Amino acid sequence: MISASEHELRQKLAAELDLAPWSALVRHFAFGRVYIVRSPWNLIDAAVALHRDAAEQVKEAMRQGQLEQPNDAEVKVWQETSAIFDVLVISPFVLIQVKDQVPSQS
Repeated sequence: MISASEHELRQKLAAELDLAPWSALVRHFAFGRVYIVRSPWNLIDAAVALHRDAAEQVKEAMRQGQLEQPNDAEVKVWQETSAIFDVLVISPFVLIQVKDQVPSQS
């Protein structure tokens, strides 16, 4: 069971979720701030852990590949498919999950 304060934090973070194309995230990626959140974690879980400085939980998620910086192959695909992301900022981090990929019209 989650506490009232965590419930409020989760609601606040859910309200801050946004959509963005990869082109809007490139600058953040260049500065090493973008982290992709992979299943079974979701953006809210990752954001709560980072907000709470839950170092062990974050390290474990990283070890399991549930939170990591995108690799070059992923970035190439996202550029080619005009990928759209769910985005949540926990400064200085920009957390993303792929929402949709549309084949390029080139």
